[in-house]
Amino acid sequence: MSAASSPHVVVIGGGVAGLASAVSLKRAGIASTVLEKGPRPLTGLRQIDPEMNLLSPEPLSRLPYMERPAPGTSGTYPTFRELVERFDRFQEKESIAVALNSDVTEVRSAPDGFEVTFAGPGATAHVVPGSHVINATGIVSRPVIPEPFERSGCRIPGTHSLQVRTDHLRDSRRLLVVGGGASAAEVLDRWLEIRRPDDVAWLSLQSRLKAVVSPILGVDLHYFIWLPEHLPLLGQGHKLASLSEPMNGRRVIPAIWRGVIRRVSAVAEYQAEQVRLESAEVVSPDLIVFATGFRYGTAHLGNLVERDPAGHPIVWRCESTRAKGLYLLGVRFGRSFASPYIRGIARDARFVARRIAASVRNGGRR
Repeated sequence: MSAASSPHVVVIGGGVAGLASAVSLKRAGIASTVLEKGPRPLTGLRQIDPEMNLLSPEPLSRLPYMERPAPGTSGTYPTFRELVERFDRFQEKESIAVALNSDVTEVRSAPDGFEVTFAGPGATAHVVPGSHVINATGIVSRPVIPEPFERSGCRIPGTHSLQVRTDHLRDSRRLLVVGGGASAAEVLDRWLEIRRPDDVAWLSLQSRLKAVVSPILGVDLHYFIWLPEHLPLLGQGHKLASLSEPMNGRRVIPAIWRGVIRRVSAVAEYQAEQVRLESAEVVSPDLIVFATGFRYGTAHLGNLVERDPAGHPIVWRCESTRAKGLYLLGVRFGRSFASPYIRGIARDARFVARRIAASVRNGGRR
C-alpha cells in the first residue's frame, strides 16, 4: 500500500470474528468492507441450537467495545439465542454494514495490497481491493463427520453437534456422543437438563477423557486461566494444533461419576442398527451426535497461507507467514490459547486493528 492511499480492509466473514474486526477497525479510524457468505450476519452462530448454553461465562463472551456486563453476571452462562440477540443489537448500535450473500472465491496479491473476488447475489462476480485482508470465516460452517459413518450405510440417525437441537435430544432415549471437547460438553449439558429417568447416554472417545470440573471453589475456571490465556505463542501455535483441549465437565463429569453417562471406547464399526466399539461392546443408540470438530476454511486464500501437514493454517501473531497484511482470526492457537474463542477473538481483533493502524502511521508499509 502506498503512503498516499487510504487503508481499506476487506473482512471475509460476518460472524463473531468479522463483527469484532469491523468494530475494532472502525474505532481505529480504518474503513472496511465485511463480506458474509450467508443471508444474515452471524449465519454460523445461528446454526447452533438456540436453547443450548455457552460454557464460558457471560462477561467473557463479548465483542470488543461492548457495554460492561451487568453486576452479578460473572457466573451466568448465556444461551446461544441470547448471544445472537446481543450481537445483533451491538451490530445495529455500531452501524456495522455487512454485504450479505457474498461468497469469497479467491484472494490475490496486488501491487497495493490484495484483490478479493466474491460471488454476489445472482452469482455475479465482483472484485474488491483491500490494503489488508482479515479472514474471519471461522469454523462453525465446516463441521466434520467421520468418513467411516458416511460410508457405512448406518441407518441410525446421526448429526453433527452443530445441527443437533433440543427436540432431537428430548426424543432420544439412547444417546451416543462421539468425541470430546466443548461441543460434546454443550450437547451433554443440554441432555442432562431434559433427560428422563431411564434415558441413557454413552460418551465415546479415542483416548482418555480430558476434563476439568468448573467452578472451582465457586469461581468459574475461565477466570483462573485469564492471565495464561493472554500469553503470546510467538508463532508456535501451529505446533500445538494437534493437541486436544480439556472438556469443561461442570455437569458431565459428575454425571459420569453417578453412572448417568457412560464413558466408552472409540467406535470400531458403524453397523446398520448398532455401533461396535473397540472394546468389543455393542451399543444400540437411537441418535448419534458427532462432536468431532470443525475445519477452518482457507481454500480461497490459496498459496497466500502456509499450512501444516494436517492442513491447519500457520500464522505469526494472527498474520500469514507468507503474505504480509493478511490476517486470520479465530484460528486455534493463532496468537494465544484463547484465539478460537469469543474472548480471544475479541482481543485478537483489537490487536490486529492496532497493527494495521500502526502500519499506516509508518508510511503505509504492511
